[in-house]
Amino acid sequence: MSTIIFLVIVVTEVVIRALIYIGMKNKVIRDAKLKYLQLSELGSRHNLSFSSHEIVGGKMIGVDGVKRKLLILEKNNEINQINIISLDEVSAISVKTIYNSINSGELKKRKMHEFLKSILLQFDFKDAREKIGLPFYQNEINNTGDLPGLERKVKNWQVMLSKMIGQQNNKLFQDKRKLSLAG
Repeated sequence: MSTIIFLVIVVTEVVIRALIYIGMKNKVIRDAKLKYLQLSELGSRHNLSFSSHEIVGGKMIGVDGVKRKLLILEKNNEINQINIISLDEVSAISVKTIYNSINSGELKKRKMHEFLKSILLQFDFKDAREKIGLPFYQNEINNTGDLPGLERKVKNWQVMLSKMIGQQNNKLFQDKRKLSLAG
């Protein structure tokens, strides 16, 4: 009889843990959907339709490939801060890795990733405007266990957006070449 009671207790505990896990997972999914809905509504207000979007840290980003614009939404104390970047004004997009200072001999005791402060997607502009850095990893917010996934994400965004600005630069080059050949 005690074996049956033990099995009932174990099964009950497993079921309760599974339900808690599912509930937490559903909350995370529900929160993400609400954030994406908010980003979508904000994009609509600015006449943008996002082909890709991402939540990174406390920021949400969406890119409208047709209009060649990137919207960055950041919430600060329930106030939305919006930055819209026209990819036509961007000269380069790079991944910038920032480390804390490393004293002599510290690398013998600690790994390089332990000094990592942040990883940014950096936008350089054609005019004299200040560069914009969009953090994908910040050591105060993220765990080092998140690092591989966040590195993949920032590189994917860098490649995708660089191709978009490269296509525009190629088109300008081709248009200039046609004009020079025609003249």
